Amino acid sequence: MQLTEETSDLTVFVCTRNSAATLERCLRSVFRSGHGIKMTIIDQSSVDDSVEIARRLGAEVVSHDVGLGYARQLAFDLCKTKYLAFVDSDEEIIQPRFFDFAIEVLDHPTVGAVVGMSVGHRFAYGLPMGLLVLRTEDFQGRVIPSSINAREEFYVRRKLRRMGLSSVFVSDVMVHRSQYRRYKPEWEGANTRVAAGVNVGQLVFTAQVVLLQSLNSRSPKNIVYAPLFYLKFLKGFVQPERWRILKQVN
Repeated sequence: MQLTEETSDLTVFVCTRNSAATLERCLRSVFRSGHGIKMTIIDQSSVDDSVEIARRLGAEVVSHDVGLGYARQLAFDLCKTKYLAFVDSDEEIIQPRFFDFAIEVLDHPTVGAVVGMSVGHRFAYGLPMGLLVLRTEDFQGRVIPSSINAREEFYVRRKLRRMGLSSVFVSDVMVHRSQYRRYKPEWEGANTRVAAGVNVGQLVFTAQVVLLQSLNSRSPKNIVYAPLFYLKFLKGFVQPERWRILKQVN
């Protein structure tokens, strides 16, 4: 499949940190999604084969030692194409026309973001950045602070809301193979506190997201686990300095 000339004006950014277990599958799925896509890996001090995999597959690599918020902002700063996409290193795109469709949707002036959802997920929530396409011109200047190591979508969603732009969610686009699960609720809670402060609205919003995530899985085990996930989230929220950095263990 050949991408349209307009669609080829796209840079895909993949933020990595010791992502070798899933990275090759991710990058190959992006390259299969069209000819001419530019690919940049923003790597945070990986000690595994992440950088080698990226270079072997033809991606540009930019290295840093700061954090995820810094990496997301760096993508905005580096992008020279009309559109940019974030693809997490543990995602595999299975819908080859997703980027074409996303750019067609972004031609509508009232739409500011297109989100690719996991296979089987039917409930949209928030603004997940695992597979997200944006217009570069909408995100000039400082958007995401370097102090953030999760919940970067808080700033992107706020930016879109201030511009009066909506988001479009597309079903059955990718498969998510999460590497790091342990301490993830605490990590998200801590960074929500850093981003939003003590904000009751954000706590209610997160409770809704946790519920919808568990329902999307259609797993009784995950649905039962949802309240415990939220309690762990609150643990991180009240102790942000302890949990702000994710411990990379399964």
